Amino acid sequence: MAKAQSAAPEDLALSDDLVMALYRGPLEPVPWRGFLSTLVDLVGCQNAAITLQLSRKGLAPMVLWGKTPPVRGKEARDLGTAHAEIGHLDPLRNALQRSGDIVLLEEVASREALEESEFYRTIMRPYGIEQAVGMYVTEPGGLECNIGLVHSGSGMRFGEEHKRFMAALRPHFEQALALFSRIYRDESELEVLTDALDRLTIGTFMIDGRGRMVRANGAAQQMIDRGETFRVMDGRLTLGGRSDGARFRETVDKALAARIADPESDFVKAFRCVDDRADGLGILVRAIRRERRAPADLGPAVVIYATDAARGGSFEQLIATLFDLSPSEANLAALLTQGLTLAEAAKETGLTESTVRSYSKKIFAKVGVGRQAELVRLILRSVAMLG
Repeated sequence: MAKAQSAAPEDLALSDDLVMALYRGPLEPVPWRGFLSTLVDLVGCQNAAITLQLSRKGLAPMVLWGKTPPVRGKEARDLGTAHAEIGHLDPLRNALQRSGDIVLLEEVASREALEESEFYRTIMRPYGIEQAVGMYVTEPGGLECNIGLVHSGSGMRFGEEHKRFMAALRPHFEQALALFSRIYRDESELEVLTDALDRLTIGTFMIDGRGRMVRANGAAQQMIDRGETFRVMDGRLTLGGRSDGARFRETVDKALAARIADPESDFVKAFRCVDDRADGLGILVRAIRRERRAPADLGPAVVIYATDAARGGSFEQLIATLFDLSPSEANLAALLTQGLTLAEAAKETGLTESTVRSYSKKIFAKVGVGRQAELVRLILRSVAMLG
Protein backbone atom coordinates (compact mmCIF):
# COMPACT_ATOMS: atom_id res chain seq x y z
CA MET A 1 0.00 0.00 0.00
CA ALA A 2 1.47 3.33 -1.05
CA LYS A 3 2.08 5.96 1.56
CA ALA A 4 -0.48 8.77 1.51
CA GLN A 5 0.75 12.05 0.09
CA SER A 6 0.73 14.94 2.56
CA ALA A 7 -1.45 17.86 1.58
CA ALA A 8 -0.17 21.35 0.94
CA PRO A 9 -1.43 23.72 3.68
CA GLU A 10 -3.90 25.43 1.34
CA ASP A 11 -5.32 22.04 0.27
CA LEU A 12 -5.58 20.53 3.75
CA ALA A 13 -9.03 18.97 4.19
CA LEU A 14 -10.65 15.93 5.79
CA SER A 15 -10.52 12.79 3.71
CA ASP A 16 -12.97 9.88 3.74
CA ASP A 17 -10.17 7.54 4.83
CA LEU A 18 -9.35 9.77 7.80
CA VAL A 19 -12.97 10.03 8.98
CA MET A 20 -13.52 6.28 8.60
CA ALA A 21 -10.34 5.59 10.59
CA LEU A 22 -11.52 7.98 13.28
CA TYR A 23 -14.79 6.11 13.81
CA ARG A 24 -13.01 2.74 13.75
CA GLY A 25 -10.61 4.00 16.41
CA PRO A 26 -12.59 3.03 19.54
CA LEU A 27 -12.59 -0.63 18.42
CA GLU A 28 -8.86 -0.92 17.72
CA PRO A 29 -6.61 -2.85 20.18
CA VAL A 30 -4.66 0.40 20.57
CA PRO A 31 -7.42 3.01 20.24
CA TRP A 32 -7.08 5.34 17.26
CA ARG A 33 -3.67 4.06 16.20
CA GLY A 34 -4.83 3.79 12.57
CA PHE A 35 -6.50 7.20 12.66
CA LEU A 36 -3.44 8.93 14.10
CA SER A 37 -1.13 7.30 11.56
CA THR A 38 -3.44 8.38 8.72
CA LEU A 39 -3.58 11.88 10.20
CA VAL A 40 0.21 12.16 10.25
CA ASP A 41 0.46 11.08 6.61
CA LEU A 42 -2.29 13.48 5.53
CA VAL A 43 -0.90 16.54 7.31
CA GLY A 44 2.77 15.69 6.72
CA CYS A 45 3.85 16.33 10.30
CA GLN A 46 6.23 14.32 12.43
CA ASN A 47 3.64 12.69 14.70
CA ALA A 48 0.17 13.00 16.21
CA ALA A 49 -1.02 12.03 19.66
CA ILE A 50 -4.19 11.68 21.68
CA THR A 51 -3.99 12.21 25.44
CA LEU A 52 -6.92 10.77 27.41
CA GLN A 53 -7.61 11.49 31.04
CA LEU A 54 -10.57 11.22 33.40
CA SER A 55 -9.31 14.08 35.54
CA ARG A 56 -6.81 16.89 35.07
CA LYS A 57 -5.32 16.12 38.49
CA GLY A 58 -4.06 12.97 40.14
CA LEU A 59 -4.27 10.49 37.26
CA ALA A 60 -1.56 9.69 34.75
CA PRO A 61 -2.82 10.39 31.22
CA MET A 62 -3.06 7.73 28.53
CA VAL A 63 -0.96 8.91 25.57
CA LEU A 64 -1.60 7.29 22.19
CA TRP A 65 0.83 7.94 19.30
CA GLY A 66 0.26 7.60 15.58
CA LYS A 67 3.86 6.73 14.75
CA THR A 68 6.41 5.02 16.96
CA PRO A 69 7.89 7.80 19.12
CA PRO A 70 11.66 8.27 19.37
CA VAL A 71 11.68 7.09 23.01
CA ARG A 72 10.54 3.64 24.09
CA GLY A 73 10.80 1.11 26.87
CA LYS A 74 11.98 2.28 30.27
CA GLU A 75 12.70 5.80 29.01
CA ALA A 76 9.12 6.12 27.77
CA ARG A 77 7.76 4.82 31.08
CA ASP A 78 9.92 7.28 33.00
CA LEU A 79 8.70 10.12 30.79
CA GLY A 80 5.12 8.97 31.37
CA THR A 81 5.65 9.18 35.13
CA ALA A 82 7.21 12.61 34.77
CA HIS A 83 4.33 13.71 32.53
CA ALA A 84 1.85 12.78 35.25
CA GLU A 85 3.84 14.78 37.81
CA ILE A 86 4.44 17.96 35.82
CA GLY A 87 1.60 17.88 33.34
CA HIS A 88 0.22 21.03 34.93
CA LEU A 89 3.23 22.87 33.42
CA ASP A 90 2.27 22.01 29.83
CA PRO A 91 1.65 25.43 28.24
CA LEU A 92 -0.50 24.04 25.43
CA ARG A 93 -2.75 22.02 27.72
CA ASN A 94 -3.14 24.95 30.10
CA ALA A 95 -4.30 27.12 27.19
CA LEU A 96 -6.98 24.59 26.20
CA GLN A 97 -9.72 25.36 28.71
CA ARG A 98 -13.04 24.79 26.93
CA SER A 99 -14.15 21.89 24.79
CA GLY A 100 -13.43 22.83 21.19
CA ASP A 101 -10.51 25.15 21.95
CA ILE A 102 -7.73 24.92 19.32
CA VAL A 103 -4.36 26.56 19.96
CA LEU A 104 -0.91 26.76 18.38
CA LEU A 105 1.99 26.28 20.76
CA GLU A 106 3.64 29.47 19.49
CA GLU A 107 0.48 31.42 20.44
CA VAL A 108 0.86 30.61 24.14
CA ALA A 109 4.63 30.40 24.69
CA SER A 110 7.52 32.33 23.17
CA ARG A 111 10.54 30.36 22.06
CA GLU A 112 12.63 31.76 24.90
CA ALA A 113 10.02 30.97 27.57
CA LEU A 114 9.46 27.49 26.17
CA GLU A 115 13.13 26.52 26.21
CA GLU A 116 13.45 27.70 29.81
CA SER A 117 10.47 25.64 31.01
CA GLU A 118 10.83 22.34 32.88
CA PHE A 119 8.08 20.76 30.80
CA TYR A 120 9.95 21.43 27.56
CA ARG A 121 13.27 20.13 28.89
CA THR A 122 11.76 17.02 30.53
CA ILE A 123 8.97 15.99 28.15
CA MET A 124 9.00 17.81 24.82
CA ARG A 125 12.68 17.81 23.93
CA PRO A 126 13.18 14.01 24.37
CA TYR A 127 10.31 13.48 21.95
CA GLY A 128 11.72 16.01 19.49
CA ILE A 129 8.68 18.30 19.78
CA GLU A 130 9.35 21.88 18.76
CA GLN A 131 6.00 22.77 17.24
CA ALA A 132 2.46 21.73 18.14
CA VAL A 133 -1.20 22.49 17.54
CA GLY A 134 -3.70 21.10 20.02
CA MET A 135 -7.45 20.69 20.40
CA TYR A 136 -9.33 19.99 23.64
CA VAL A 137 -12.50 17.89 23.58
CA THR A 138 -14.70 16.51 26.37
CA GLU A 139 -17.71 14.22 26.49
CA PRO A 140 -20.68 14.35 28.92
CA GLY A 141 -19.39 11.48 31.08
CA GLY A 142 -16.29 13.44 32.06
CA LEU A 143 -13.67 11.94 29.75
CA GLU A 144 -11.20 14.62 28.65
CA CYS A 145 -9.06 14.46 25.55
CA ASN A 146 -6.31 16.49 23.94
CA ILE A 147 -5.49 15.72 20.34
CA GLY A 148 -2.32 17.28 18.98
CA LEU A 149 -0.16 17.47 15.90
CA VAL A 150 3.56 17.76 16.65
CA HIS A 151 6.61 18.49 14.53
CA SER A 152 10.30 19.23 14.79
CA GLY A 153 11.71 22.66 14.11
CA SER A 154 12.17 22.32 10.34
CA GLY A 155 10.36 21.31 7.16
CA MET A 156 6.95 22.85 7.85
CA ARG A 157 5.16 25.19 10.24
CA PHE A 158 1.75 24.92 11.81
CA GLY A 159 -0.56 27.83 11.10
CA GLU A 160 -4.16 28.98 10.79
CA GLU A 161 -4.89 26.43 8.06
CA HIS A 162 -4.09 23.64 10.54
CA LYS A 163 -6.42 25.18 13.11
CA ARG A 164 -9.22 25.28 10.52
CA PHE A 165 -8.50 21.64 9.70
CA MET A 166 -8.76 20.69 13.38
CA ALA A 167 -12.02 22.64 13.67
CA ALA A 168 -13.49 20.61 10.80
CA LEU A 169 -12.35 17.43 12.57
CA ARG A 170 -13.90 18.43 15.90
CA PRO A 171 -17.55 17.26 15.49
CA HIS A 172 -16.41 13.88 14.20
CA PHE A 173 -13.95 13.50 17.05
CA GLU A 174 -16.59 14.40 19.64
CA GLN A 175 -18.79 11.59 18.33
CA ALA A 176 -15.91 9.11 18.26
CA LEU A 177 -14.92 10.07 21.82
CA ALA A 178 -18.49 9.52 23.02
CA LEU A 179 -18.44 6.05 21.42
CA PHE A 180 -15.12 5.23 23.06
CA SER A 181 -16.40 6.41 26.45
CA ARG A 182 -19.55 4.28 26.16
CA ILE A 183 -17.59 1.18 25.13
CA TYR A 184 -14.94 1.71 27.81
CA ARG A 185 -17.47 2.19 30.61
CA ASP A 186 -19.71 -0.67 29.51
CA GLU A 187 -16.76 -3.06 29.30
CA SER A 188 -15.34 -1.91 32.64
CA GLU A 189 -18.69 -2.20 34.43
CA LEU A 190 -19.37 -5.58 32.84
CA GLU A 191 -15.94 -6.84 33.91
CA VAL A 192 -16.60 -5.82 37.52
CA LEU A 193 -20.09 -7.36 37.53
CA THR A 194 -19.05 -10.65 35.94
CA ASP A 195 -16.14 -10.89 38.38
CA ALA A 196 -18.61 -10.49 41.26
CA LEU A 197 -20.79 -13.23 39.77
CA ASP A 198 -17.72 -15.45 39.36
CA ARG A 199 -17.00 -15.05 43.06
CA LEU A 200 -20.56 -16.12 43.86
CA THR A 201 -20.18 -19.01 41.36
CA ILE A 202 -23.07 -17.59 39.33
CA GLY A 203 -22.65 -18.57 35.69
CA THR A 204 -23.69 -15.76 33.34
CA PHE A 205 -24.40 -16.37 29.66
CA MET A 206 -25.49 -13.81 27.07
CA ILE A 207 -27.17 -14.79 23.82
CA ASP A 208 -28.19 -12.68 20.85
CA GLY A 209 -31.54 -12.42 19.12
CA ARG A 210 -30.70 -15.44 16.95
CA GLY A 211 -30.15 -17.58 20.03
CA ARG A 212 -26.36 -17.68 19.64
CA MET A 213 -24.07 -17.26 22.64
CA VAL A 214 -22.02 -14.07 22.55
CA ARG A 215 -20.46 -14.01 26.02
CA ALA A 216 -19.88 -16.22 29.07
CA ASN A 217 -18.21 -15.28 32.33
CA GLY A 218 -15.63 -17.49 34.06
CA ALA A 219 -18.14 -19.49 36.11
CA ALA A 220 -20.28 -20.09 33.01
CA GLN A 221 -17.30 -21.19 30.93
CA GLN A 222 -16.37 -23.72 33.60
CA MET A 223 -19.86 -25.22 33.32
CA ILE A 224 -19.45 -25.48 29.55
CA ASP A 225 -15.98 -27.00 29.85
CA ARG A 226 -17.20 -29.71 32.22
CA GLY A 227 -19.90 -30.64 29.70
CA GLU A 228 -22.22 -31.95 32.40
CA THR A 229 -24.98 -29.38 32.04
CA PHE A 230 -24.43 -26.65 29.44
CA ARG A 231 -22.99 -27.14 25.98
CA VAL A 232 -22.54 -24.93 22.94
CA MET A 233 -23.69 -26.59 19.71
CA ASP A 234 -23.44 -24.66 16.43
CA GLY A 235 -23.01 -21.50 18.46
CA ARG A 236 -26.18 -22.10 20.50
CA LEU A 237 -26.32 -22.65 24.24
CA THR A 238 -28.09 -25.87 25.22
CA LEU A 239 -28.91 -27.50 28.55
CA GLY A 240 -28.61 -31.26 29.02
CA GLY A 241 -31.50 -33.48 30.10
CA ARG A 242 -34.74 -34.14 28.24
CA SER A 243 -37.02 -32.31 30.65
CA ASP A 244 -34.62 -29.50 31.64
CA GLY A 245 -33.40 -29.04 28.06
CA ALA A 246 -36.93 -28.63 26.71
CA ARG A 247 -37.88 -26.24 29.51
CA PHE A 248 -34.73 -24.21 28.94
CA ARG A 249 -35.35 -23.87 25.18
CA GLU A 250 -38.97 -22.92 25.78
CA THR A 251 -38.04 -20.27 28.35
CA VAL A 252 -35.35 -18.73 26.14
CA ASP A 253 -37.75 -18.68 23.16
CA LYS A 254 -40.36 -16.92 25.29
CA ALA A 255 -37.79 -14.33 26.39
CA LEU A 256 -36.76 -13.66 22.79
CA ALA A 257 -40.40 -13.42 21.67
CA ALA A 258 -41.26 -11.10 24.56
CA ARG A 259 -38.62 -8.50 23.65
CA ILE A 260 -39.72 -8.56 20.01
CA ALA A 261 -43.36 -8.06 20.96
CA ASP A 262 -42.46 -5.34 23.47
CA PRO A 263 -39.00 -3.68 23.49
CA GLU A 264 -39.65 -2.61 27.10
CA SER A 265 -40.40 -6.18 28.20
CA ASP A 266 -39.35 -7.15 31.72
CA PHE A 267 -39.60 -10.88 31.01
CA VAL A 268 -37.86 -12.81 33.82
CA LYS A 269 -38.38 -16.46 34.69
CA ALA A 270 -36.57 -18.77 37.10
CA PHE A 271 -36.75 -22.55 37.51
CA ARG A 272 -34.93 -25.40 39.20
CA CYS A 273 -33.55 -28.30 37.15
CA VAL A 274 -34.80 -31.81 37.95
CA ASP A 275 -32.95 -34.15 35.58
CA ASP A 276 -30.18 -36.26 37.10
CA ARG A 277 -27.17 -34.52 35.54
CA ALA A 278 -28.37 -31.03 36.48
CA ASP A 279 -30.44 -31.79 39.58
CA GLY A 280 -30.55 -28.72 41.82
CA LEU A 281 -29.15 -26.31 39.22
CA GLY A 282 -30.97 -22.97 39.41
CA ILE A 283 -31.70 -21.16 36.14
CA LEU A 284 -32.86 -17.57 35.67
CA VAL A 285 -33.63 -16.19 32.19
CA ARG A 286 -34.11 -12.47 31.56
CA ALA A 287 -34.88 -10.58 28.37
CA ILE A 288 -32.65 -7.55 27.75
CA ARG A 289 -34.54 -4.43 26.76
CA ARG A 290 -33.82 -3.26 23.23
CA GLU A 291 -33.95 0.00 21.39
CA ARG A 292 -37.15 0.13 19.37
CA ARG A 293 -35.32 1.01 16.16
CA ALA A 294 -32.52 -1.52 16.66
CA PRO A 295 -32.61 -4.91 14.88
CA ALA A 296 -34.01 -7.50 17.29
CA ASP A 297 -31.15 -9.96 16.66
CA LEU A 298 -28.29 -7.46 16.97
CA GLY A 299 -26.28 -7.72 20.17
CA PRO A 300 -27.15 -9.37 23.50
CA ALA A 301 -30.86 -10.19 23.74
CA VAL A 302 -31.16 -12.56 26.71
CA VAL A 303 -29.04 -13.06 29.81
CA ILE A 304 -29.06 -16.42 31.58
CA TYR A 305 -27.88 -17.01 35.15
CA ALA A 306 -27.08 -20.47 36.44
CA THR A 307 -26.19 -21.41 40.00
CA ASP A 308 -24.21 -24.61 40.29
CA ALA A 309 -24.96 -26.06 43.71
CA ALA A 310 -22.41 -28.85 43.16
CA ARG A 311 -19.64 -26.23 42.96
CA GLY A 312 -20.64 -24.40 46.11
CA GLY A 313 -22.90 -21.71 44.62
CA SER A 314 -26.69 -21.44 44.81
CA PHE A 315 -29.58 -19.15 44.05
CA GLU A 316 -30.32 -19.18 47.79
CA GLN A 317 -26.74 -18.06 48.52
CA LEU A 318 -27.13 -15.11 46.17
CA ILE A 319 -30.46 -14.09 47.72
CA ALA A 320 -28.99 -14.40 51.22
CA THR A 321 -26.03 -12.23 50.18
CA LEU A 322 -28.16 -9.56 48.50
CA PHE A 323 -30.82 -9.22 51.21
CA ASP A 324 -29.02 -10.33 54.39
CA LEU A 325 -31.30 -13.33 54.96
CA SER A 326 -30.62 -16.43 57.01
CA PRO A 327 -30.20 -19.73 55.10
CA SER A 328 -33.75 -20.79 56.01
CA GLU A 329 -35.19 -17.44 54.98
CA ALA A 330 -33.23 -17.44 51.72
CA ASN A 331 -34.44 -20.97 50.93
CA LEU A 332 -38.06 -19.92 51.46
CA ALA A 333 -37.59 -16.73 49.43
CA ALA A 334 -36.15 -18.80 46.57
CA LEU A 335 -39.16 -21.12 46.63
CA LEU A 336 -41.58 -18.20 46.60
CA THR A 337 -39.62 -16.65 43.75
CA GLN A 338 -40.19 -19.84 41.74
CA GLY A 339 -43.94 -19.31 42.06
CA LEU A 340 -44.78 -21.67 44.93
CA THR A 341 -47.62 -20.73 47.26
CA LEU A 342 -47.07 -20.68 51.00
CA ALA A 343 -48.79 -24.06 51.26
CA GLU A 344 -46.59 -25.54 48.53
CA ALA A 345 -43.47 -24.02 50.13
CA ALA A 346 -44.46 -25.56 53.47
CA LYS A 347 -44.76 -28.98 51.83
CA GLU A 348 -41.43 -28.53 50.04
CA THR A 349 -39.56 -27.57 53.23
CA GLY A 350 -41.37 -29.96 55.59
CA LEU A 351 -42.55 -27.10 57.79
CA THR A 352 -46.05 -26.20 58.88
CA GLU A 353 -47.89 -23.56 56.93
CA SER A 354 -48.03 -21.30 60.00
CA THR A 355 -44.24 -21.53 60.40
CA VAL A 356 -43.75 -20.68 56.73
CA ARG A 357 -46.15 -17.76 57.07
CA SER A 358 -44.14 -16.48 60.04
CA TYR A 359 -40.91 -16.82 58.06
CA SER A 360 -42.42 -14.97 55.12
CA LYS A 361 -43.41 -12.02 57.33
CA LYS A 362 -39.82 -11.76 58.58
CA ILE A 363 -38.55 -11.88 55.00
CA PHE A 364 -41.01 -9.17 53.91
CA ALA A 365 -39.88 -6.96 56.79
CA LYS A 366 -36.16 -7.44 56.02
CA VAL A 367 -36.57 -6.89 52.29
CA GLY A 368 -39.05 -4.03 52.65
CA VAL A 369 -42.09 -5.38 50.78
CA GLY A 370 -45.66 -6.14 51.79
CA ARG A 371 -46.64 -9.19 49.78
CA GLN A 372 -45.27 -12.15 47.83
CA ALA A 373 -45.68 -10.61 44.37
CA GLU A 374 -43.54 -7.63 45.40
CA LEU A 375 -40.94 -9.97 46.90
CA VAL A 376 -40.70 -12.00 43.70
CA ARG A 377 -40.41 -8.88 41.54
CA LEU A 378 -37.70 -7.36 43.76
CA ILE A 379 -35.60 -10.53 43.97
CA LEU A 380 -35.75 -11.28 40.25
CA ARG A 381 -34.95 -7.72 39.25
CA SER A 382 -32.12 -7.48 41.78
CA VAL A 383 -30.55 -10.68 40.52
CA ALA A 384 -31.07 -9.57 36.92
CA MET A 385 -29.33 -6.25 37.56
CA LEU A 386 -26.14 -8.07 38.48
CA GLY A 387 -25.59 -8.81 34.79
